[in-house]
Amino acid sequence: MNCNVYIFGELSSGYTQYPEDSSSHVLKKIYPFCKAPTQIAIRRDASMMYYCYIRKLNDNKYFGLSIAVNGYYISRVDELFSLFENTIEKIAQQGSFIHFAKDGSLTTSTTILKDEEEEIDTLSENLRRGFEALGSSTNILPQVDYTVAKDSVKEFNALDDKRDMVRASYTYGYTFIYKDKDFNTVRVNSYRSVLSQLNDENNNLRKRNEELKEQNTKILRQKKQFKNVIFLILAVIGCGVGLLFLNDNLNTTKSELADANNTISIRDDSIKSKDGQISRLKNDVHNLNVRLNNEREKREKTESEFSSFKSSLSSSIPILITDIEIANVYNDGSIETSYGSSIYSSGTMYLKPRITYTGVRTGESITLYARLYGTSGTLQTGNSSPSGYTFSNSMTVSSGEGNTYELSGWGSSNKGNWGRGSYRYEIWYGNVCLRAKTFTVY
Repeated sequence: MNCNVYIFGELSSGYTQYPEDSSSHVLKKIYPFCKAPTQIAIRRDASMMYYCYIRKLNDNKYFGLSIAVNGYYISRVDELFSLFENTIEKIAQQGSFIHFAKDGSLTTSTTILKDEEEEIDTLSENLRRGFEALGSSTNILPQVDYTVAKDSVKEFNALDDKRDMVRASYTYGYTFIYKDKDFNTVRVNSYRSVLSQLNDENNNLRKRNEELKEQNTKILRQKKQFKNVIFLILAVIGCGVGLLFLNDNLNTTKSELADANNTISIRDDSIKSKDGQISRLKNDVHNLNVRLNNEREKREKTESEFSSFKSSLSSSIPILITDIEIANVYNDGSIETSYGSSIYSSGTMYLKPRITYTGVRTGESITLYARLYGTSGTLQTGNSSPSGYTFSNSMTVSSGEGNTYELSGWGSSNKGNWGRGSYRYEIWYGNVCLRAKTFTVY
């Protein structure tokens, strides 16, 4: 099941998206409908289904993930929450796009997503694999219900009936499933709890330290006042009775001073104990940073190995095919059914593949071979077919990603040439199958 992954959101410098393409007109319209800290937003646009996850951040910012799939819908939308929430956990741990603030909440300092292209590619691939693992719960998308407005909106709570959610997802233009609680994973809640506790304890310790300092100053001021009173009494009374009375006052004052000093000592011990707690908490934070650095080193090692793999790959294949789309065309190449749209048996003529690829050996002229298998699994060939293949095409490799190339079509100029069923195109270079595509004629 082919799908496209998008990362988007309102980050520190405004709205940003990767990759940037025509999907932005869909993704930008979602956030105004978001009412909960987290939600899944599903947009049906003709044969395209956009499954989006929106996570609100601090300061009216938000971070979003989207998976776009053509011609299919997911029958277990509740499983998407787990997929997206686990992905948010990994992103927060890496700290690339969103990270934990001092109080344990999620925030961001990222400005433009395309500046993090390598990390986004890794994230997109992991999210794509997780989505493809839901393949058992996918179904062919039914025809658009034209009795329902294209931009109609249906809203649910995460605890509502799942069947109603699924039915609404392919019936309405927009379907929103809100989740007000239990949207963090166990590990994210643990991080949030530790950071929030550290922040609260630090604030309380600072406040308590200031209170103790103020009390200590007050006690020292009281000591000075007591001494002035003693000297005043000695100067006024000047007699034995006065001395006796003054002695009693001195004894009382000494007792109060002793109590005050004892209080200061106890509070100083309390401050030392709190300082010890702060030191241990700092050590815990240091250990967390060490673990995060270790994970970052593992990720960098993986990226290095992937780069080496790409270098070695260029010696054996000239291009990486990322997608194959099929169109139904006339003999002169004009399109009857556009690429990626549903093809119906009654109008079938020539089944023409178009590849999307990344150039590895730029500028090189190569020959691609195509195999087309019919509904019974029989390889389709003719008098002009190369041995073991349906047809071949020569092309010159372009540089970069997202390049497209249209291969020859195979079939007949008479409509209705292909029956209903499942077909398969394979694109080969030498003895390597670069990519295969199974598609359905309805």
